[in-house]
Amino acid sequence: MVIERSVAAFRPLRYRTERVGELGAVWAPPYDVITTSDAAALRARHSHNIVRLTNPEGDEASRYGEAARTLQAWVADGILARDDEHIAILHRHHFALAGQAYERAGLWSLLRASPFDAGLVLPHERTMSGPKADRLALMQACLTQFSPIFVIASDPSGAFRQRLSELAKQTADARTEFPAGEQHEIWHLPGSGFDGLAAALEGQTFLIADGHHRYETFLTFRDELVRDGASATGKLTHEFSLAYIVSERDPGLLLLPTHRLIGGESRDWVGAVLGGTERFDVVRLEDPDVETVADILIEEAGRPTFVIVAHDRSGGWLLRLREPNRLQTVAAVALHDVFLPEVLKLGPDEQHRRMTYIKDASEAVTSVRSGAKQAAALLAPPLVAQVRELAQAGQRLPAKTTYFWPKVPTGIALHVIDPKEEVGTPVNE
Repeated sequence: MVIERSVAAFRPLRYRTERVGELGAVWAPPYDVITTSDAAALRARHSHNIVRLTNPEGDEASRYGEAARTLQAWVADGILARDDEHIAILHRHHFALAGQAYERAGLWSLLRASPFDAGLVLPHERTMSGPKADRLALMQACLTQFSPIFVIASDPSGAFRQRLSELAKQTADARTEFPAGEQHEIWHLPGSGFDGLAAALEGQTFLIADGHHRYETFLTFRDELVRDGASATGKLTHEFSLAYIVSERDPGLLLLPTHRLIGGESRDWVGAVLGGTERFDVVRLEDPDVETVADILIEEAGRPTFVIVAHDRSGGWLLRLREPNRLQTVAAVALHDVFLPEVLKLGPDEQHRRMTYIKDASEAVTSVRSGAKQAAALLAPPLVAQVRELAQAGQRLPAKTTYFWPKVPTGIALHVIDPKEEVGTPVNE
């Protein structure tokens, strides 16, 4: 009997410090949070920053080919080189939020790419076609996966987290800072160190925290290769996605909300909010500071609660949906599926046209007070267990419902996709 393993070691394509110097100088955030000005700053920081591959310059006709040529040149020059042996990477990330220090331990390895209905990998957010088309074109050109899928292992016994902690007692192979104020430690794990982690992960499910578009793109790319004649043995590089795996029990697994800005024509926001009292409990907030609102929303974590701040009225309103169904207990769902369509009469297309997303509540409020936007919806964050429960039930949440912070840097390891190459010990005979 052949038992397929969920995870596998691989031969990562990695930056060589003797050629690039400080590793943090060549890393970047995930491609989808990099603005045009961010990309320019990262390119200026180092001539070999990974953003030159993940966010290549040029028009659609040339940018993907440019990324492929840059990648080939860096490999030829020894800037990037593959490990000779199959390994995994332990990554400990140190950071702070609101004056409190945290650390999060994750494993960089390969995760079996399986369709969502197989139940191994669980999605929780709706995706959009544009980002997937962009990433697919880049993967087709480069035959390389640049950014990992950030997934959360269920880890019911805590064995995976405990094993990571034991391995992290060894001296780290590398340390660096990225971005300013955040520290990283890296351990390269050979087969003997990885085997215990792989065993601890067997039988678990993996909730996508960040990277829904990337994962769906990888599935599409894998299927394209198989249709074009690539084998499907269950142990080849195109059958496994690059993944950063964190235990659900990790105290550094922070889930923050993504807030909404609403633009478009002006409206009577007082009347609009008060018109929602049939479905929502509404509490008037008389000009509280942003920190107070943030504290209130943290206390409301896991509840269908959000705060509306409008351009034509000081203060704001706290709204909490009464009698939500299971899906509507998430604040983003209460906003998108109840308040916006039922109270503001904004359907999905209109929501998409008028909505922008923002992480910082203070910036959101400033945008509204300046008149740049009509209103802001500041959301209470969901809970990880709540998101997993809904994902296991097959529910998809609105885009940008979750914001696992901090983001996982791109550039620690790249996954080379060769349909003829096997990954490390993917099956047990």
